[in-house]
Amino acid sequence: MASNIKIADHEAQILSKYLVGKECPSEIADRYLEAVNKLNAVFNDKEQKTWSKMLISPFYLKLIDSGLAISNPQSALRKRIFIMLAILEASPDFTESFLPQERSIFYLIPLGFKAGLSALYLVFGTLTVKVLKVS
Repeated sequence: MASNIKIADHEAQILSKYLVGKECPSEIADRYLEAVNKLNAVFNDKEQKTWSKMLISPFYLKLIDSGLAISNPQSALRKRIFIMLAILEASPDFTESFLPQERSIFYLIPLGFKAGLSALYLVFGTLTVKVLKVS
């Protein structure tokens, strides 16, 4: 059980960095483990191997997540990401990450760049998911 908690804490930290750019407190990691267990977000063998790779590389995490958004949005892999997203969004520590912010008109420049990059992740992620037969 202790190793499951350690693994879940590691997952929670990786997902928190992916979603909001910073690590989360241990209470959020505990909620993540509880929610994963309660919602039965378990993997088959292939998904477990893919998930392990996703946690090692932020690039691979974003690539597979983007591809699954199109090819299999209900996958257990994305379910875990959304579990963490919901927990972070409901946490007062991370509220500012989800509320609108006042920005300059010049923010459209990096926003356009990020939109283009996201489109590339979507295309190449979908191809990667299809080629690797990730479900």
